[in-house]
Amino acid sequence: MSVLCRELFLPTRLGLVRFHARVTAYGLTDSDLTLRLVSFDPKLPPGMSVLNCTATLLTLESEGAVQSICLEARIDTSNEASPCTGEYLDAQEWSDGDNLVVIGTEDGAALDKRYPGYGFDRIAVVEFTRTSITLRLHPERELKSPSFHFIVAENPDPEPESASAWFAVDQPHDVLLEL
Repeated sequence: MSVLCRELFLPTRLGLVRFHARVTAYGLTDSDLTLRLVSFDPKLPPGMSVLNCTATLLTLESEGAVQSICLEARIDTSNEASPCTGEYLDAQEWSDGDNLVVIGTEDGAALDKRYPGYGFDRIAVVEFTRTSITLRLHPERELKSPSFHFIVAENPDPEPESASAWFAVDQPHDVLLEL
């Protein structure tokens, strides 16, 4: 059994976001796990915009059976967190009254659509704390080349158009893989 870890850091207006990935699987090699940050322009409803939008993409190229995957986004801030989930989205936001940071990922139902029959829709795959949002998976059977993401969106608070950052973190996974 092998364990691989990766870390990346993203500065935001509210503090540094630390992304930590940990994958446990049989036969993992160092080149099997990729964690990368990609700035992009999200597809938003008319009139909406965000100052910054960055995807964190975890991709795994392994022939071995994955035992566990943990992808955590932890923000270094004293501001209170507020969950802001939606259909196929688990997200959390932080604000200091002038700046807003929203971090989101796919919820269990969205993961179950991408990985049918794994039961991700029957369990809580995302955990929230005051400073973090964590995707934690223990697949019941082998996942072939899985990939997961977080999206971080920043805007002024109040936003010029309400819910813009929330819509920004709700982007299709397949679109993010093409970045």
